[in-house]
Amino acid sequence: MEATSLFTSDKISNHYSSTDSDERRPNSSSLHHVGQAAHLIRDAHLGFQDAPIEGYYDPYDNEGSSMRNAISVLCGRLTVQLRGAVLTVCWALFMLTFFEPPSWCRDASDLQIVARSADDDNTREYGDCKILFESYGVTADMEENQALYPNFNAMLLTISQSRRVEIVCISFISTYMLLQFGDDGFFPSFFFYRGYKRWIRASQCFILIMLLLSVRIGYTTFNPFLRMAILGTFLRGFQRELLTLLKMIPEVLYVLSVLGIIVVFYAWFGVVMFVDSPQGRTFPNLLEGVWTLWISVTTANYPDVSMDSYNENRLVAIYWVSFMVISFFYIMNLILAVCTNQYDKSINDRKASREKLANQLLTEAFNLLDHEKQGYVCRESIMDVMAILNQDIPEIKAMSSDEKSIFFALLDKDGSHSISLEEFLDFGFVLLLNLQNESDYTTFVEKRLPFVYQSRWFARVTKVVQSKRFDSTIDVILVANAITILVQDYSLLAGYDSESENTGTLNTNWEKLETLFTTLYVWEAILKVTVNGWKKYSESPRNVFDFCITCLTILASFYVYYPNAYNNKHLIRFIVMARVLRLARLLVAIESFRLLGTITAEIIPAARSIFLVLLFVAYFFASIGMLLYGGFITRDPSNPLSYALLKATDFTGNAYWPNNFNDMLSGMNVLFNLLVVNNWTNCIEGFEATTGGKAVRLFFLFFHLICVTGISNVITSVVINSFFQQLAVIERRYGNEERVEDASIRGSRAFFAANILTGTNTGVHGQYSAQIKAVNFDVDVDERAVMRRVFGRTSTYEST
Repeated sequence: MEATSLFTSDKISNHYSSTDSDERRPNSSSLHHVGQAAHLIRDAHLGFQDAPIEGYYDPYDNEGSSMRNAISVLCGRLTVQLRGAVLTVCWALFMLTFFEPPSWCRDASDLQIVARSADDDNTREYGDCKILFESYGVTADMEENQALYPNFNAMLLTISQSRRVEIVCISFISTYMLLQFGDDGFFPSFFFYRGYKRWIRASQCFILIMLLLSVRIGYTTFNPFLRMAILGTFLRGFQRELLTLLKMIPEVLYVLSVLGIIVVFYAWFGVVMFVDSPQGRTFPNLLEGVWTLWISVTTANYPDVSMDSYNENRLVAIYWVSFMVISFFYIMNLILAVCTNQYDKSINDRKASREKLANQLLTEAFNLLDHEKQGYVCRESIMDVMAILNQDIPEIKAMSSDEKSIFFALLDKDGSHSISLEEFLDFGFVLLLNLQNESDYTTFVEKRLPFVYQSRWFARVTKVVQSKRFDSTIDVILVANAITILVQDYSLLAGYDSESENTGTLNTNWEKLETLFTTLYVWEAILKVTVNGWKKYSESPRNVFDFCITCLTILASFYVYYPNAYNNKHLIRFIVMARVLRLARLLVAIESFRLLGTITAEIIPAARSIFLVLLFVAYFFASIGMLLYGGFITRDPSNPLSYALLKATDFTGNAYWPNNFNDMLSGMNVLFNLLVVNNWTNCIEGFEATTGGKAVRLFFLFFHLICVTGISNVITSVVINSFFQQLAVIERRYGNEERVEDASIRGSRAFFAANILTGTNTGVHGQYSAQIKAVNFDVDVDERAVMRRVFGRTSTYEST
């Protein structure tokens, strides 16, 4: 049986993600390489390619095995449909480390507190962790009823439960990879095709094997690192940003080496200058002098480190000030400049490489479709490609028959009903369009109650609700609501009275007034939804925010005020304050705040991947911290470490007991404190006391260099770069209205009549709007330039 007959059968032509009931799969006997072309277009649209087209099994052109072809198509569909699920499972595996018993305390029989405890099957399900983490009593410093092994109290799973969760996750990921293997026709040569595809697949297989072996033999000490690694293999954005960071290392190291030389020179000078003086205790030798100056560079304990010498002689300020000016004000900012410059270069390189890749892949796809070398592709071929995109490639939004006709017309700029190579290169831009038929915005009243919609009184209500005066009135109500709450809570805010008049019942004028405000907000939402329709209403972030706050307030108010035995004054205060959150919409009325809010919303997706890198590095160091220093911060009087810890007076004096690596969340908290920088030396003092040496400094130093000096500066670079990118995008977006051939561009949308586009009769009627839906958020898209290119009758891409 030929593959062509198989793919036209009813069984295999199930229309996953298809919107047309009459859509049929193209016949490969009349159209060669349509599947390959569709996948090339997908890669051009997404901006990456795991392997060249010859690195994939093509079930559309392989006539060797009909069963293999059918399985490949089915597996290909399932891998895309399950991609979100497997990512969720990987995150669950990653988070497992936070809620399972830490490895260091699963067998702590050498501790007296464990040896004295009675055997309890329920307790032993957690190893010895439950005994340690739930131990309270008199501490080594004679405080009563205190946790002897401070932790985050997040151990929710037993050892066996953790193992079962891990097995389920590993099984699901393995099944997903088996589907990927089936997508590649069960050929190892395709599954492990050279390049990125081989590297990532081989890594995933190796990690899964190691996880299975560790669970099988019961040695899971290094599983947190394997869990992190398997998640990283599925996060392309993380991989991209990690590679960018690695490329920055040489440039940053040059600057850090200069900083190191300056620190060593000043430390050397300090050891000589401060000998036999009070400052000499922090400069007893070269290494301690370097450490003291590094603390100064981080500003964690400055000017405390300099006060001994400054109290003796004010001229010593020349030494300290000159060092800080050179190291902190110049070198550290120079590192930020290097990071910003390197990141800007990486963004430009990404943009250029994606454009080059898109043109290369689309040209290759065009050549596959133009198998007779006529210099053009007919409409039928384009429609066949779109059918494959609909049925087998869910990464691209499914297209209705009308949308496909519109897209073809946008490609066919000369109205010849065929697509040349120059026109075909716009395919990637056309797929960025998100089309909306104006009829989709028909309201419930207009559709179901036309006599109401056509009435004069409803027209007047519509005019009022859609007027600026209506929003201004709501803003005035919001201000009045805030003033009411401020007056009501004035005594509490001023610190005069800690009691609140809220009692959980509607028995005061204040509470009745607050209920009135809530009622007004409900009517506001009802009127706007009725007049504008839910679709248009929900497209406004401002409306969505108001709606969520209103619903939250209503539900919580009913729960609290409805007669029952529950009466929590703190919750009541929070409910009242939730209403005040609506005041944030007042900021939207101010252009500068509105612009800042819009840019912030656009920056978050762009910065997401670099924050993932920071999370992974912190996770890695927290896991190491648990292995090396788990249980070292203790107040257990039967543990000698607790008495050693008492010598760390800054640590104990500030009650830094929760800053430990006894469990994962506590370790992450320690590392977050290091990111903030302030007083990080006090935390290190505790670990120096319990480890009995200075080697622990290397752990914290490496984290500071990587995360604070490195990644934090990159985050700053990302924010700066993204801010200016999005500022330019928004300025272009809200420029003057433009008329481009058959479309009018206003704001971020293009409005057009669908019957004739670029000279091509589409056969579609009605008014449509189009909006750019970006695929990659790390590189900005000039929306207006794309729309000018797509709706114009030339293919010139003029980005301003």
